[in-house]
Amino acid sequence: SLSDKYNDFIEANRIEDASERMRTLRKLIRDLPGHYYETLKFLVGHLKTIADHSEKNKMEPRNLALVFGPTLVRTSEDNMTDM
Repeated sequence: SLSDKYNDFIEANRIEDASERMRTLRKLIRDLPGHYYETLKFLVGHLKTIADHSEKNKMEPRNLALVFGPTLVRTSEDNMTDM
């Protein structure tokens, strides 16, 4: 289910070894259904374009994470107050 996939991504991000974490995340991304993969690819490409112009727009990756993080990654309780 989609909820299981979400939890798999959250758990993968907790892997301490950076190369193992990246390997696991890449596998999870490759295993996404086509329409989810294409949506993620489009979103990440768009965010990269924004970050590439950060000297003008002040939206470096950290600022993008602050803006988009709460929308894309819910808390365990899915509570907006905790976000």
